Amino acid sequence: MSSGVSNLFIRIGNMLWKEGIQFLRYRLLLIFVLGFPIFNLVSAEGAIGEGIMHIPTAVCDQDLSADSRRLVCMLRNSRYFDPDYHVGSQAELEQLLEKGEVKVGLFVPQDFGAKLTAEDQGATAQVLLDGTETTTALLAQAYLEETAYEYVQRQGSAGGVTVTGGLERVDARPRAWFNEDLREKTLDLPDELADSLVLLAIFVPALLITREREAGTLEHLFVTPMRPIEMIIGKGLLAFTVAYLGFLGMLALLVFHFQIPFQGSLALLMGLTAYYVLVEMGWGLLISTIARTQGQSLMGAYILCVVEIILSGRVLPVAYMPRITQAVSLMMPNRHYTAILRGIMLKDYALADLWPQLVSLAVLGIVLYTVAAFRLKKRLD
Repeated sequence: MSSGVSNLFIRIGNMLWKEGIQFLRYRLLLIFVLGFPIFNLVSAEGAIGEGIMHIPTAVCDQDLSADSRRLVCMLRNSRYFDPDYHVGSQAELEQLLEKGEVKVGLFVPQDFGAKLTAEDQGATAQVLLDGTETTTALLAQAYLEETAYEYVQRQGSAGGVTVTGGLERVDARPRAWFNEDLREKTLDLPDELADSLVLLAIFVPALLITREREAGTLEHLFVTPMRPIEMIIGKGLLAFTVAYLGFLGMLALLVFHFQIPFQGSLALLMGLTAYYVLVEMGWGLLISTIARTQGQSLMGAYILCVVEIILSGRVLPVAYMPRITQAVSLMMPNRHYTAILRGIMLKDYALADLWPQLVSLAVLGIVLYTVAAFRLKKRLD
């Protein structure tokens, strides 16, 4: 019995040693694995920024009162808008929007200041938005509502100005949990880590068997006493090591360089990440047993990674997807890991809070490795 177990570890160790030598010779994959995670995080950090700022804005101020100038000044001070274009008519304002030179147009009528100070009237200013860029238009609308509300509050508290509707009596004090400053980077950069990790966990094992087939060495493995599951473990150990080292590097970058808050247990996150990587590798190994060339493996792995990222809930929350799409997303390990990562880093989740994700990953892992081993055994036979 002990001799059989010893031979088992020897065979797996020999396979791992062989895979390590081949991996170091595969320079293109080596560069991708070592450079992509860090490059992706740094690029994402620069792209995410702090939201859309300095939206090109045109102003047509026909009132030219102290109140209208104060409104325009507040727009500029908000940093969301750059009211650098001043025109004399609404037609010129619309022309700038049509040409795409500005994304927001503000039209202030002549009686704006007078109506603002009147007790029985309400002041109105028209805002025109470029709807061809929906994201910018929606954000600009939200920014304008925020600026207008702040403007009303200031006017009401300045004295001598009566604002209709009772808005000056509103004292809203919202509080955001888990991301108090509402920084986009606090949520988006951990998601980028999860996306990069899914690429490492799928791409590397997806090339393991197809590379042997293209090199003509797969037949040599067929005549060895190694079992299919031993071959999968030996090849998978290297892929696991590479993916996990990539995770550690990205996590260190998030916490120490980008200053992303970490509320939960580091040991729990590291343990569950290892668990997730092992499950995610099942997809890569399954692709490797199906594809016949490395090109097919890369294409299959790329398509799967894109689908996983979309269905993880990052692009659109899973709760708002169609029911059939929600059901398909349950087959994607990245969806469950994204919930684990967010829960531990931002909400200080304990192991008991994550049991639905852990059970789902366990079921996926059993199914994926069983199917991969069956397909490999079928090829061996």
